[in-house]
Amino acid sequence: MIHRVIKAVVVAVVLMLVAAACGDDEVETTQAPTTQAPTTQAPATTAASMPGEGLRMAWIYDGGIVGGWGQGHDRARQYVEEHLPGIETVNVEQILPGQPGQAAMAELAEDGYDIVVLTSFFQPDILEVAPQYPDTVFLHWGGYENTENSAAFDIASEEGRYVDGMIAGAITETNVIGAVLGFPLEGVVKHLNGFALGVQEVNPDAKIIAIFTNSWFDPPKEQQAGEAFVAAGADVLVSNLNSPAMAQVATAEDKWYLGYGEDESGLAPDHWVTSFTYEWGPYYLSVAQSVLDGTFQPHFFYGGLADGVMGLSKFHSDIPQDVLDRALERRQQIIDGEFDIFAGPVVDNEGNTPIAEGETIPMNERVLCCTWLNQNIEGEIAES
Repeated sequence: MIHRVIKAVVVAVVLMLVAAACGDDEVETTQAPTTQAPTTQAPATTAASMPGEGLRMAWIYDGGIVGGWGQGHDRARQYVEEHLPGIETVNVEQILPGQPGQAAMAELAEDGYDIVVLTSFFQPDILEVAPQYPDTVFLHWGGYENTENSAAFDIASEEGRYVDGMIAGAITETNVIGAVLGFPLEGVVKHLNGFALGVQEVNPDAKIIAIFTNSWFDPPKEQQAGEAFVAAGADVLVSNLNSPAMAQVATAEDKWYLGYGEDESGLAPDHWVTSFTYEWGPYYLSVAQSVLDGTFQPHFFYGGLADGVMGLSKFHSDIPQDVLDRALERRQQIIDGEFDIFAGPVVDNEGNTPIAEGETIPMNERVLCCTWLNQNIEGEIAES
């Protein structure tokens, strides 16, 4: 199975590069402020200089390489290839957690892959498989427990989403924003709260209607959610899912659209607002280099804007410059440690105060947040 996927990935990467060379750009580009990233300058290489030669690295996806999530990880895979010439990489798609995930992990380890990246939640499977293959390093997104040869990682998307929220809150004219999300996991609720707090800073009168689909990819449900948002008066639609359904609703209904974690301006070029972008590449590269050097040590990585692991996509040219300036200034303050998005008091939509005046959620504790919704969110956290 994995060998067939390797061939498919090679063809897919070639097609992606051809497509990228032919792309057009109808949306104004704004450069993200320069930040320090945990990376290494790409070495000048010759045919005889291949620093990544002999290292093999695989990425496992529970879906396909579609939407912001999958595309972001694949872009990071290409980043590693660029900075470590000679490394062999592969994508393995449509592998669900549980027995399929364990089988794929075992096969890759037995095949000689040095690093296996799990791009969705495979924590129980890691604990089962990793000890059996001590010579393979396993990286698992969203995990909570490491082993001697596995490490959990995530990115503080709530910080990037806060900036997105400031822009969305500034451009809404109806003060109604619709947001469709997948599963009501703590991490998903956390970045929704980050977005809501950003909206609240610039527009306390705006509300966010949130719908969880209990799926990462369900175009009919996402379309229904988008149409429900429009019927409720929303003029800004937000998605953190992998299908183009919300972008299609925004285009059909002439509404603004924000994606999630990747530049998806091509889905709705006339209605695209922006999104932070995941930049997983520097983290993956640092792990690959540590494995090459023999210095890998398992640790939990939770990087924020200050770590250079989030960028900015294109902005629509109609977004007012003062709106962008205010959002980008706040972004820089987060990077510089001058602004904390979770500084209390924070009130939830049930009237409780999960973060009191003078308190916050420290970065090393944010992985446990959140089981509450900010006060400007209409919706509830139901069991998936």
